[in-house]
Amino acid sequence: MACRTVARQRPPGGPVSRPAGARTAAHTAGVCAVAVLAVAADVATKAWALSRLSGGRDIAVAGGLVRLRLVINHGAAFGLGASLEPLLSVVALLSVVLLATWAVRAAGRAEGAGAALAAAGAAGNLIDRLARPPGFLHGGVVDWLHLSFYGPTFNLADIWLRAGLLLAVAGWIWRRRPAG
Repeated sequence: MACRTVARQRPPGGPVSRPAGARTAAHTAGVCAVAVLAVAADVATKAWALSRLSGGRDIAVAGGLVRLRLVINHGAAFGLGASLEPLLSVVALLSVVLLATWAVRAAGRAEGAGAALAAAGAAGNLIDRLARPPGFLHGGVVDWLHLSFYGPTFNLADIWLRAGLLLAVAGWIWRRRPAG
């Protein structure tokens, strides 16, 4: 990701301002750090799930409210589109690119961090589709979290994607609220 750093300008007696669309190296480094840490957490927890939950193991947590169980999902949400794995991979790749671009260009911290988190979620599941059996563009996504009150089993990448989008949209809306 390229970064254009623009010198900050200080109006006499006023706060530091940046021209619209200008980003600092610190902003780019911050969103990159969020994305890298989120992808690393997703990859690590999926590796743990594959090693500890294989063979039908199931771990109940919080009195059964949360179940840790391994599910390999070849589709999208709720397993939909399992026969369309290459298309899902292309959509995931486009999502990573668009969300990463949003993160770098975001005007606010919450918006940028949220978009970076969402990009990391899309990237985490894309990595599975590209690298896991049965092969390139056909790999299954490792899901391992199940809530007793919520149907599908999911993973950290799914959480990052949804929570990141909510945070990014909330940050975007917040910055556009009327001054008052």
